[in-house]
Amino acid sequence: MNTPGRHAAKLFMALTALVASHSAASAQRAMLEPIIHEQTLENGMEVMVVENHAVPIATVEVVVKTGAMSQTPEDQGVPHLFEHMLFKGYRGGGGIEFGQEAATLHAAYNGTTSQEQVTYYLTLPSSHASDAIRVLAQLVRSPRFVKDDLNTERFVVLGEFRRNVSDPRFHLQNEISQLLWGSEWPRKNTLGDQVALLAVTPEHLKTIFERYYVPNNTALVVSGDVDPQKIFAAASDKFASWKRAPNPYEQYPVPAMPPLASTQAVVVTGDVNEITVEIQWQGPSVGRDRDDTYAADVFSTYVNDEQSALQKRFVDSGNWHTASFGYSTLDHTGPVSFYGTTSMDHLAAALTVLQAELMVMQGEEYFDPELLKVVEKRRSVATAFQLEESIGLAHTVGYWWSVAGLDYYLDYTDNLSKRGPSDLSGFVARYLGGKPFVIGVLAPEKEAPKVRTFLAQYLEMVSASR
Repeated sequence: MNTPGRHAAKLFMALTALVASHSAASAQRAMLEPIIHEQTLENGMEVMVVENHAVPIATVEVVVKTGAMSQTPEDQGVPHLFEHMLFKGYRGGGGIEFGQEAATLHAAYNGTTSQEQVTYYLTLPSSHASDAIRVLAQLVRSPRFVKDDLNTERFVVLGEFRRNVSDPRFHLQNEISQLLWGSEWPRKNTLGDQVALLAVTPEHLKTIFERYYVPNNTALVVSGDVDPQKIFAAASDKFASWKRAPNPYEQYPVPAMPPLASTQAVVVTGDVNEITVEIQWQGPSVGRDRDDTYAADVFSTYVNDEQSALQKRFVDSGNWHTASFGYSTLDHTGPVSFYGTTSMDHLAAALTVLQAELMVMQGEEYFDPELLKVVEKRRSVATAFQLEESIGLAHTVGYWWSVAGLDYYLDYTDNLSKRGPSDLSGFVARYLGGKPFVIGVLAPEKEAPKVRTFLAQYLEMVSASR
């Protein structure tokens, strides 16, 4: 008898065996191809199934390629409000609301709106996966935009907006992002704008639906204890009659992000005890700079590793309490970020150390090949564990499909493993070293004048080193 526990153990042993031979070509693709099944309906809708029978649970998710990237200045936050409205307007058999429908299926559910995707999903007993497909098909194909519902959900979203802007850390990130993206900031502003949210009408929501909610701009992703053929059959039954429409991004292309012309700084004050420093650069785009997106991820993992020279010089020295780099993989230019915390007494020294590190990172010798191998092994093990947690893989696959395509995900860790010291130093030189950036500091109100002085001195030092 092949019990779920035995299946999980066999799958994990297979994954870890592949990890042990991570140097072999296409290791991640070799792990994923046996469990990921893909089919495209005639209307252009993609259906992806990630099969794992370890536990009798499944996640069923609809992903639409829209979000903040498709906003104009006049409708910032409207895709997020639209997401709320689909749930609010849903009516199943007998007029049942979405929450009641989910409860009958013993499902947890939610939706998300980000820069380049909007998702709707249910996690539930896998025996109800076909029912989940039915429910989500009705949700995204037959919306109701009722004025009274809109008035209710408008203030729910405005409540989220006000809670976020009252957080000084969110305020810091918002200020930095506005400076980083300039005139195209609305296409990065997921949360939105109060004026736009108050002005939206049911007619405008209908326009968004007709433009972006089309099958050839949408994917269905199912992960967990399911039979792929049954999922394909259910998907065809509920989605095949959805009529294909023009590609929305041919008629309404996303404008290119304008390059940052000059380095800028901002100070935000709040009820905080330590100093938070955040720096953002404009990073690579999947569509334009695919190889650099891999280098960006390897770079971040390398410098964030506790054995890296950066962590020893930054954190072990006491100049920084925490210090990390990150990169958001996006089709329409992802930011590269530095995030660190320090004290007022150490701020000047911390900024000096940071600038010195950014300069030496441009040399190939900065990156230790042996540590790169250690980081690669850790990443491979993390990937194996992620694949073991198959329920959440619907979200992972859906994200990569929307910003980069499924093939990018299948070959992701294999492409990361190809990046060596020259790739990382080249990435730093192209995107960080001597390039304009936005630096923001969150500090207590009483320290703001001193922080501004230190920032001015830091920018002078950066300018002199170019």
